[in-house]
Amino acid sequence: MPVRVFDVSPSARGPLAFEVSAALGRRQAAKVVATIAGVRVLRRPKLIARMDQEVFCEFELEGQRFNIWQPQGHAGRYWIGPDSGKKTPVLLRIRQAFIDHKQPARRGIAGLIGKLKGTP
Repeated sequence: MPVRVFDVSPSARGPLAFEVSAALGRRQAAKVVATIAGVRVLRRPKLIARMDQEVFCEFELEGQRFNIWQPQGHAGRYWIGPDSGKKTPVLLRIRQAFIDHKQPARRGIAGLIGKLKGTP
């Protein structure tokens, strides 16, 4: 099942950032980023991390720094975007890596609930 991406775009000229479901998991989100050619991961999520730590992954691509973070009170999604807060075409490569990533099918109770809701 591909990862669903939600663009954060204040204008029609391309996304400023994007969000993915937190169901992906912090460590898996960092692994997706690490698969992108040319990425240098600066900080990965810790095995046992403080959940109040909003920014949990930092990385560089083409000389630009990006963050993956989970804003306080927004437990459902991770925000992925440039550290500078400015639009960059490099973000589209990162976004595409998440779109191309295939999540394994859910098993057990989570899979049953997904089938009942009509999602794999």
